[in-house]
Amino acid sequence: MRPFQFRLETLLKVRRMQEEQAQVKLAEATAAFVAEQELLTALEVDLAGHVADYRRQLRETVPVATLKMLRDYYDKLKGDIARQQENVAAADGKRRECLAVLEEAAKARKLVEKLKEKRLAQYQAEELLEEQKLLDELGLQAFSRNS
Repeated sequence: MRPFQFRLETLLKVRRMQEEQAQVKLAEATAAFVAEQELLTALEVDLAGHVADYRRQLRETVPVATLKMLRDYYDKLKGDIARQQENVAAADGKRRECLAVLEEAAKARKLVEKLKEKRLAQYQAEELLEEQKLLDELGLQAFSRNS
């Protein structure tokens, strides 16, 4: 009985490596996305604290220069938040792109694995047929000797 050999085993290994690389890239992109989201959340929390502080300052007698400085800082935070929202959107786009690449890599690997399964089943059927022929021949020879 000859051992089963899948001619496309190298291709299967390559497809598995591609899928693993895609998984690593997706994990990195997801980590970057989460980091960008956390930074955005921190900026939004900072803005909320600043707004509360600004409102408190408005109730008190504060120099106009201080109020202007607080307003400038508010504008800066709003700009930072807008840029960070763009960063989050870009990171999310990259994450989705990596997910699509991973899905394609998984699909390509599964295709080759299904082909391997089919070839293995075909090999096993052929081997079973050969074994059956051998047993039939041995039985016929034993019957011929006894007759």
